[in-house]
Amino acid sequence: LNILLSFAQFEREIIGERIRDKIAAAKKKGKYTGGHPILGYDSIKAKLYVNADEAKTVQHIFRRFLILRSPMNLARELNAEGIKGKSWTSAKGKVHPPRPWNKQSVYSILNNRKYLGEITHFDKIYPGEHEAIIDQKTWDQAQEIFSENSHSRAKQSRCKTPSILKGILRCGHCDSSM
Repeated sequence: LNILLSFAQFEREIIGERIRDKIAAAKKKGKYTGGHPILGYDSIKAKLYVNADEAKTVQHIFRRFLILRSPMNLARELNAEGIKGKSWTSAKGKVHPPRPWNKQSVYSILNNRKYLGEITHFDKIYPGEHEAIIDQKTWDQAQEIFSENSHSRAKQSRCKTPSILKGILRCGHCDSSM
């Protein structure tokens, strides 16, 4: 029994390696390997095709980010304007309606290299089979904003009202700042 279990475990490990190798090879060729559909593209038979209406939304998000320089403010603006995210139906038929925008959802769009027409696999980047929605110049400008010290950008957004005792007053119980 132990010998059979050892062979079964070994076979599972071999199958896992083969799957990882197959995904890596597909990404090297620039193929889309699945996952949740992203805004701006439709997945048809394991290929990404540009959805013209959603692509305009993605371009709008990048343009507004270059002006606002804040994912949080951009998320608030998108929600206020009623701009929707991606709505999709799973293979099992479950409908996933668009969610309200938040900082993370905006951030994930602004850092997704698929919009440049590229595919990533861990830290490697490959040219993709799909068409780009964003040009390299716009991408570089957005990434330059992110490369600024994120702490200083966050501090600027939080420092709207001056506080005289800021950094001085602390909680007597947990010693966190008040």
